[in-house]
Amino acid sequence: MAQLYPFNDPVTVEQTPPLQIAGGDGIHVRDAEGRSYIDAVSALWCTSLGFAPERLTQAMADQMATLAYYHSFMGRTPALTDRLSARLVARMPGMARVFYGTSGSEAVETAAKIVRYYWAAKGQDARQRIIARDGAYHGSGQMSAALTGLDYCHTGFSLPLSAVLRTGRPHYLRDAEPGESEAAFSRRRAQELDALIRREDPGTIAAFIGEPAMGAGGVILPPDGYWDAVQEVLSRHGILLIADEIICGFGRTGQWFGSETFGLRPDLMTVAKQLTASVFPMSAVAMRAEIYEGLKPLAHAVGTFGHGVTYGGHPVGAAVALECLDIYEEMDLPAHIARLGARIEAGLAPLKQTPGVLDVRCRGMLAALECDTAPQAQAIGQEAVARGVFFRIIGPVVAIAPPYICTEDEIDQIMAVLAASVAAVVR
Repeated sequence: MAQLYPFNDPVTVEQTPPLQIAGGDGIHVRDAEGRSYIDAVSALWCTSLGFAPERLTQAMADQMATLAYYHSFMGRTPALTDRLSARLVARMPGMARVFYGTSGSEAVETAAKIVRYYWAAKGQDARQRIIARDGAYHGSGQMSAALTGLDYCHTGFSLPLSAVLRTGRPHYLRDAEPGESEAAFSRRRAQELDALIRREDPGTIAAFIGEPAMGAGGVILPPDGYWDAVQEVLSRHGILLIADEIICGFGRTGQWFGSETFGLRPDLMTVAKQLTASVFPMSAVAMRAEIYEGLKPLAHAVGTFGHGVTYGGHPVGAAVALECLDIYEEMDLPAHIARLGARIEAGLAPLKQTPGVLDVRCRGMLAALECDTAPQAQAIGQEAVARGVFFRIIGPVVAIAPPYICTEDEIDQIMAVLAASVAAVVR
């Protein structure tokens, strides 16, 4: 083995090599031995249109034959990338401009730079720090990993953690006080945020970053009133809001964007994953007109906006993203997700009464079964693999996020395997 595998224990991997995936079709992947599995979490929450989508493959091939690469530096840009930008800002709530990269981590890195640049342009250079939440996942770069609220992403990497302020996660099930309602819990989290800002000085804080619904932190859906309460605090202190839509964006939670599902009014949004159904590496940071207009004077004074990556706005990625948007619109995405999400929810409901299951939750096609302990969830995941279905195990949580191209029968099959796996572990 010559690869250093991401998010693996290298000692364990040397003893038990990773399962090699050799092929895929629809919602199935096939290992090197020919065994087939349903991937019920869309790989990394991202293969919304499956593992061999013909229309995206054709869009990619057609664009490769026309213009295989060009950049957007120094007064040039692919025409197709401008077309995509217009489609995106027309679809995204309140956004006016987009800036491209190649991964979600890169998008978060860029968003962190943009908010600091914006405040510098406004003459408030002291606004450097960004608030992020316990349990959040925002990527594995430098600043993006620092913003991530998971210790295993920090240890040993010497990240710029001093640039991050940390506040509590919105996990009502685990973190609420006895007898505390969802609304009261949300108010308490907002009060804690307000106290943090006052203690640390709002004049030193550039932004707050949050996933509309948390993914890698355990599929945590915001409780009643949470985002309204948080945004009221941010508005009071003049702090920008970055919505990290890497997982939620393009339908996952039922609306086109998680910000629409949960009532966020972000100043910036990061998107990736379902932007191209992950068949091409592409990400974007979108921003309100106020952010773009605010940073312009400094860039003009310097003579350039001095940030960019070689493959940002790649024309092949733009072709794939445009085809994805066409497919999503043909699906009538919110209605399509609502229908399949209801099927997931119906499959989860009977499991809530199972011993050892603390909670089941679902919004759109983002769902979870939360166990009392992590070993229970791990055992359920292993049982499911033996039955030919991949779920993602996050501590005590079994995460479910199937591709959008599932049929209702395939959703039922996924949920039946989950139920059988839970029953086997309970026995």
